[in-house]
Amino acid sequence: MLQLQNSLVELLRTKPFSRITYKEITEGVAIDRSTVYRYYNHKNQVLQAAVDVRLTAFASRLDLTFGRMETVDGYLGRLVDAWIGLWLESGPLLAAASGLGAEPGPERDWWRARVEPWTEAVREAVEVARFVEELPRDGRPARPLAEMAVNLCLSTFTAELTVPHTEEHRALVRDLLLDAVLRTLGRG
Repeated sequence: MLQLQNSLVELLRTKPFSRITYKEITEGVAIDRSTVYRYYNHKNQVLQAAVDVRLTAFASRLDLTFGRMETVDGYLGRLVDAWIGLWLESGPLLAAASGLGAEPGPERDWWRARVEPWTEAVREAVEVARFVEELPRDGRPARPLAEMAVNLCLSTFTAELTVPHTEEHRALVRDLLLDAVLRTLGRG
């Protein structure tokens, strides 16, 4: 299974997911075809499995909890930095998964379930930051704000971090993104 996932990751370095065939993914591995089909019937399943592996590893090394000694700015900066690191490691793979999540159907549900821990963590941080008066209590529900902030990050990562840029450009994108997220959440 890992060979198939790695084959897909390698193919994504040179072409978009929509142009990759299941046959191309399976050609790059030394596994009997019948064994391959026992695990994955479609290229989307290979993509989902590869993303799940990376997101599980990512979740194990990132604390999504808004710490008591942390400012909301520091917390969101920490999340954005961690997400940027994840995208730099696995950007084409995550961009392909995000693209699957844009279409109605089971893939969208699958992608939303993968993004949900991030959204929930940001929602909780917004509520705590409002309670300690780091963010304004402006009556806007925290959940849609968190969804907007996370989706803003995901779309920015897909557009900016999956293509080559200089370190200076990436730093600028990071700062602009963090500013946009904080403004979305009510920070003036």
